[in-house]
Amino acid sequence: MPKKLIIVLLAALLFFYLSAGTAFAQEDPEEEPAEEPFTVYSLGQQTLSISAGLFVPLFFQSFDWDYAKTNLKLGAAGSLQWSIHLSNNWLTGIEIGGVLSKDINDVRFFMLPITAKGGYIIHFFPFEFPIFVGTGMNIVKLEDDLNLTWIIKPGFSSIWKYNINWGFGLNVVYWWVPQFRRDDPTKGRMGNFLELTLTAQYNF
Repeated sequence: MPKKLIIVLLAALLFFYLSAGTAFAQEDPEEEPAEEPFTVYSLGQQTLSISAGLFVPLFFQSFDWDYAKTNLKLGAAGSLQWSIHLSNNWLTGIEIGGVLSKDINDVRFFMLPITAKGGYIIHFFPFEFPIFVGTGMNIVKLEDDLNLTWIIKPGFSSIWKYNINWGFGLNVVYWWVPQFRRDDPTKGRMGNFLELTLTAQYNF
């Protein structure tokens, strides 16, 4: 083999070796971890939520554990909620809701609960699963009959985080409404209802 060809081949190999070594040397052997698309919640961050959907009457229950139909039709439910985060998982807030339905005689039935809420968020990016309970006062109106009762609302949500500020999802909430009668305690009863609502929330 001619000497000139050997020299050219050796020069080409040396050039390839040096070029490859330089390229590898410029690469970072430890890649920096990608940043999370959403920051975690911290103390003081706030959330505003608006929800709307179905109100499902379930049953009435007496304090003697007798059950009866509510005689209410499917209705509409909606709410506004403000929350403040205590940590990445815990939050607390207040909610004002409303329910509109009719009984079998087409008499309007209305409830307006105002509750304090506490919740715990399970994170599974890009989803969040808040588990919460609210309690407070409930204004109940059937035709001209107006009452003030107590209410407990346990429930959970499934939220898809569209971006760092906006989230959309579904609420499933159980409404437990005890009604006490001073004139006749035997006529007291507990209302059991279900809320199925779509929700949009804004974090800031």
